[in-house]
Amino acid sequence: MRPRRAIAPRDIARFFEPMLAHLVHEELWMAALDVHHRVRGVRMLSRGGLGGTLVEQADVLRAALEMAATSFVLCHNHPSGDPKPTDEDVFLTNAVEHAAHLIGVTLDDHVIVTPAERFSSVFLR
Repeated sequence: MRPRRAIAPRDIARFFEPMLAHLVHEELWMAALDVHHRVRGVRMLSRGGLGGTLVEQADVLRAALEMAATSFVLCHNHPSGDPKPTDEDVFLTNAVEHAAHLIGVTLDDHVIVTPAERFSSVFLR
């Protein structure tokens, strides 16, 4: 079981919705956080098409390290309006969480936002 997260999925969704919810293609973004869970930096990691986007876990970790994150959150959009995580979303999240743990950085959550202001957390599925 994952430890209790310091940041609520609703707060992550509110932060990223203005950037992502209206898009007609998928994008994956990261917010790098400091030890007090304040945002150190924000970066787009991947831009895809209508049905998905691809990113390597190494690209996610590289961005976290470049922004000197102690922890980070991921957020991407589902233009379809369905916030339910796909199998690919779950696989990426688990792989990134494991790899981040190995280098001493924490993935706090991965949230999906939609045009209808609906959201879900991959961790809370």
